[in-house]
Amino acid sequence: MKSSLNRIPKKPISRHFSWASSCIAATVMLNAPAVFSAVLEEVVVTAQKREQSLQDVGIAVTAFTGNQLNELGFTNAIDVVAQSPGLTVSGSGGGTINTFSVRGVTQNDFSPAQEGPVAVYVDEAYISQNSVTNFSLFDIDRVEILRGPQGTLFGRNATGGLVHYITERPSQEPEGFANVEVGEQGRMRVAGAAGGGLSDTISGRFAGVYNKSDGLIENEIGPDVRDVDDYSGRGQLLIEPSEELDVLLRAQYGNEDDRRGGYAHRVGFDGVFSKDPNATDFFGYRSNQSDPHKGSFDFDGYRKVDTYDFAAHVNWDFGEYSLTSVTNYQDIEHQYGEDSDVSPNDIYNYEGDDTVQQWSQEIRLNWEGEGYKAILGLFYLYIDGDYKTVQSGEVFFGPGFLYELEADQETETFAVFGQTEFDLTSELTLILGVRLNRDEKDYIFTELADELYSDNFTDDDWSGKIQLDYRANDDLLLYAGVNRGIKSGGFNMPLAPPADFSTFEYGGETLYAYEAGLKASLTDTTRVNIAAYYYDYEDYQAYTFDGFVALLLNANAEMKGGEIELTTSPIEGLDMMFGVSYSDAEVEDIPESISPTGTEDAVIAPEWSYNGLIRYGWPAFNGEIAVQADYSWRDDQNFNLAYSPVITEDAYGIANARVSYTTSDDAWSAAVFVKNFTDEEYRFFAFDTTSYFGAAENVPGTERWVGAELRFNW
Repeated sequence: MKSSLNRIPKKPISRHFSWASSCIAATVMLNAPAVFSAVLEEVVVTAQKREQSLQDVGIAVTAFTGNQLNELGFTNAIDVVAQSPGLTVSGSGGGTINTFSVRGVTQNDFSPAQEGPVAVYVDEAYISQNSVTNFSLFDIDRVEILRGPQGTLFGRNATGGLVHYITERPSQEPEGFANVEVGEQGRMRVAGAAGGGLSDTISGRFAGVYNKSDGLIENEIGPDVRDVDDYSGRGQLLIEPSEELDVLLRAQYGNEDDRRGGYAHRVGFDGVFSKDPNATDFFGYRSNQSDPHKGSFDFDGYRKVDTYDFAAHVNWDFGEYSLTSVTNYQDIEHQYGEDSDVSPNDIYNYEGDDTVQQWSQEIRLNWEGEGYKAILGLFYLYIDGDYKTVQSGEVFFGPGFLYELEADQETETFAVFGQTEFDLTSELTLILGVRLNRDEKDYIFTELADELYSDNFTDDDWSGKIQLDYRANDDLLLYAGVNRGIKSGGFNMPLAPPADFSTFEYGGETLYAYEAGLKASLTDTTRVNIAAYYYDYEDYQAYTFDGFVALLLNANAEMKGGEIELTTSPIEGLDMMFGVSYSDAEVEDIPESISPTGTEDAVIAPEWSYNGLIRYGWPAFNGEIAVQADYSWRDDQNFNLAYSPVITEDAYGIANARVSYTTSDDAWSAAVFVKNFTDEEYRFFAFDTTSYFGAAENVPGTERWVGAELRFNW
């Protein structure tokens, strides 16, 4: 079937495939005549809802195949950040609440009630809750990352971009795998999948994963934190009654019951870390400042998540037209608790309890004629969320008192979108896209069961795209265009009632994105892709956190930069990829109460970032041995809009290494690896709470650890 997003014709993948391909985007299909062939062939992407060669798509895309994810050791959804230029991620909630940032476009509010400007999809189904975006990766076909506004091709509009995880589909051929990984600090990961034909027209596949690890932050007076204990299962049924019609039914369940979140304590005052070796916080406590992976926490943190996800995909071809329907239902129960003062004293504890039901329906019609291609879509989204916070602590609230706040929010979205490509000449193509969007929100905020605020709004807006693609020759594509991206407004969920109730609501944002780029095949084994952009934001949705004042507000912003991605296989057996990103992102017209100058650097937006990977393989023992090293580096970045030194993270780099052996029939593989082998100390996120506790909340990065993996394919 021509239009199904998941129906990419697979070619045999050599055990020595080109790892460089993951830098420049999409799924690499290699059909090598011998073990050592590393010649790059066609790269297939579905960024425009149909199968295309990467070099024919004027969009900045990065992607990874399932094999690449495995070799890179990517086991959860946010791991893809390391080798994706221009992509970063926040980690509030002790590292459990994750919001992606693309080219400096982000919204790092830790409230799950807020939708981020970078949309997350699994099998074309939109995930609205940032509390469940750090899920386990298992049985994945590929991951695609699109940079820039998305609204004329995808169901949920997004100003920053999107990250799309696409799982393996059932097939008639019996196949599967079993994978076991173990490592230091009690790490264990077991994943597997099995599937095949159940009849001539029905195929099935089941996949599952189990993760466990000891606490990565040692608690000297109680249970350790940052441990992992979760499992997920996914069942799929593919019904193909004819060549023109297929129906894919998917059911997935995920469970987590652990203490995945957790902070490190570091003494500081008025936004500056203390240099006094004997200084304590306001309550007389000082942790081992030289070891962020040890502390004393009197409140037992926890994270409990139950996620049910059901989807139905229908693809129907009739003549020149292809109809696609994606129906999805999600039921999410999320509970989280943390010792926010990060000390043995009963000062302040935070707990969240969220219950969310979400429905979405997308219908797309694709067709093409002489010199043109078109897509028309309808999208509906309904989110019913109940978000509760419970705050406690003897110092702040008194013994035994629980301070409860609750927000009930309903979101309803209606949209029609479409995009058309016209061939003006054999080399020049005009792309036009438009989206008409309506968002409706109803909101009720209560304090200790008493209603304090309620409101609703309807936001009608449009997004659009105009672009020219110029195919100079078979090896060079030039493109340039402008994209109007939109994201509707919403309501804040503060940790305490504000003095001014008008701050509850914030308005929608509009982004005018100007972008140009090129995609070039320099040789049969070397490709380079370059993109440059300028973003002009109106009413940018900026987020700031000042102790207990959490606020989303509208400002303006200006962002400019670009990315360069290079893949090459210069000699037989050697594959390399490199990526560079530059971003100059500033938020302007900020209220004086937040920024004395009115202008600050955007959050989670390092000016420079680099990534690279080198892999070399050779025949040995009737199979292949390969050695691999990868590296990612991030420039200085701020974790909050309201600037203070404690929320600025210095530049750091993470290096990993891997040695693997694969049998000649690809049935067995084994590997040993080391993560963060230089034992780089860094922070994944931080909150400035120095004015309240005399210490900051830091989310430390993962220490060096060694592991091993064994995999069997059939």
